Amino acid sequence: MDSSEYIKKRIQSLKQDSEEIRNISPVTNDFDSWSVLKLILHSAAVNMYTKVLYNNDFDDLYYIDALAGSGISTYNSGESCFLGSPVIAAKVAQEPFKKMYLIENDDDKADALKARMEYIFSTHDDAEKPEELVIKRGDANQKIPEVVSDIWQNSEGQFNYYCFIDNQELNVRWDAIEELTPKPWGDLLINLPIASAIGRNATTTPVPEKLNKFYCCDLNEQNLPNSDIRPVMRGLYEDCLAQRNRAVQRTVNVDANVGSYEYDLVYATRDISGGNGYIKVIDHVKEFIEDVDAGDIDNIHSVLYDDQSSLEQYLPAGNIDDEIVAEDNTDTDDNQSSLGEFCD
Repeated sequence: MDSSEYIKKRIQSLKQDSEEIRNISPVTNDFDSWSVLKLILHSAAVNMYTKVLYNNDFDDLYYIDALAGSGISTYNSGESCFLGSPVIAAKVAQEPFKKMYLIENDDDKADALKARMEYIFSTHDDAEKPEELVIKRGDANQKIPEVVSDIWQNSEGQFNYYCFIDNQELNVRWDAIEELTPKPWGDLLINLPIASAIGRNATTTPVPEKLNKFYCCDLNEQNLPNSDIRPVMRGLYEDCLAQRNRAVQRTVNVDANVGSYEYDLVYATRDISGGNGYIKVIDHVKEFIEDVDAGDIDNIHSVLYDDQSSLEQYLPAGNIDDEIVAEDNTDTDDNQSSLGEFCD
């Protein structure tokens, strides 16, 4: 399958039921066409994560959306819409999360999100309803520590989390990432605004405080270059994650085809002795995403129906999904969190 065909099929799932869900509220998020690509990766990641970890007999899995939005995004002046990241997570999860924590700073968007999530859980059979839906209103930097505390207090046995951080600017500071790492154990998918918020500020002397707080180190002491700054800033952020025991990473570059605008999606998990076989899923989707740009997305008009509910659609031909589950089953204990670790 070539990249355009793959992306067509993925777009169909992002649009499925979107007009119906949009009608629940007039409040939506604005959306650029290239944003479709991050939602495709997010969809694949949640699908993979829930299948693999439930096969590893976790007691509790948690979903955290740090910048959750309204549940629906529109583009082309509102002519078209796509499902938002929390709705996608509910629809593609292979098993329900114990809790879904959805953080949104805008009250109107939080109201719309709550209404949309309650609607899909009551009317859509493909939406995996969690034991509890938690809408947290406020700044993600303040709410993430509350979420982590709640997870520790309410979990019994082995647990893990998946966290999506869709930074548009320098939204989620490094001190919030430290709350999520190294423990409790969990996977992160982070939108790194490498061209806009990072790239335009990194060559300023001194580095603006807001950018400095986005990283784990004092950027003024890093001897940053005056040109070709993006690879350096990308590498520094990846190093920061590695220092917090998220050393297994895949960075997917999204080309907006608008001047020099681009952003990176960093998937980060911990290294385990049995290997991280499900990273093959991210590698597979990465190839397709990096082969297209926003112009290609704009040119995709006809989309065929495709069921997005299984892991296999994200994988190459063959039985690689069975290999992935088998690999991770060989080392289940090393990839789990327990309450006892909180007291270490």
